[in-house]
Amino acid sequence: MTAAVRTVPRIGLNRDEVALALGVSVNTVDQMVEEGYLPKPKRWHTRKVWQVSAIEAALSEWPEDGAGRRGQDAGGDDDWVAS
Repeated sequence: MTAAVRTVPRIGLNRDEVALALGVSVNTVDQMVEEGYLPKPKRWHTRKVWQVSAIEAALSEWPEDGAGRRGQDAGGDDDWVAS
């Protein structure tokens, strides 16, 4: 049997889905939120949901990987956080 095709676009992801989308563990998602690399999730009762648009906006704020040259720091500026 084939899986049903989703016709409604996803606007929110749970913690497992955020981890899967980013290719990291759920513990890393928690750490990224704590360090400000990802926004905090929205909460409805006990359910936590990250808006896809907020995740995308946060990712667009991440610095580019400038570690292309050996021995050079990529800038060392870790003071930014997701808005």
